[in-house]
Amino acid sequence: MRSYFLRRLLLVPITLFGVTILVFFITRIVPGGPLERALAEMQTAGLERGDAAAGMALSQEQMQQLAELYGFDKPWYAAYFSWLGDLLRGSLGNSFIYNEPVWTVMAWKLPVSLYFGLLTLIITYAVCIPLGIIKAIKHRTTLDNVSSIVIFAGYAIPSYVFGSILILIFAAQLEWFPLLGGFVGEDFHELGFSARRST
Repeated sequence: MRSYFLRRLLLVPITLFGVTILVFFITRIVPGGPLERALAEMQTAGLERGDAAAGMALSQEQMQQLAELYGFDKPWYAAYFSWLGDLLRGSLGNSFIYNEPVWTVMAWKLPVSLYFGLLTLIITYAVCIPLGIIKAIKHRTTLDNVSSIVIFAGYAIPSYVFGSILILIFAAQLEWFPLLGGFVGEDFHELGFSARRST
């Protein structure tokens, strides 16, 4: 038992190292990375200003500056260890989407994530524990078989597909919820305190 535990413990740093390598290369290789996003934003900003050369390619000097900014001017191993050092120091850098520090973006999103996470946890156990008890009592009955089929179908359907179906039914057809994204409605700031609590 002790040797098994030690072997598993020794796999932890190897696994973490593999995860950091994977994340690093995904952010550098996949299309739409930080360099491509920065180029697109610069060209979009130029078009909005009405610059004649906005749609043209950037100069070599500008490309070099962007590469230095995002660490693409270094060999992959040097860039990786620089990125890993920042990560170990707790510096996550800036978000490529929001142009804000990652910690700030996480602080914005954390309350909403905690809210939905706790709500999901409560609903899951409120449904699953009674359902498990009922299935144990009514083993091999119609209720047990039908609920098993529904559960397996729920696991088989990808969450994004099921979410799209729910949006289609409850937002588009029944109009119980707004189709627009966001945690609160557009008129949230115009509502009084009691109305806000009820939304």
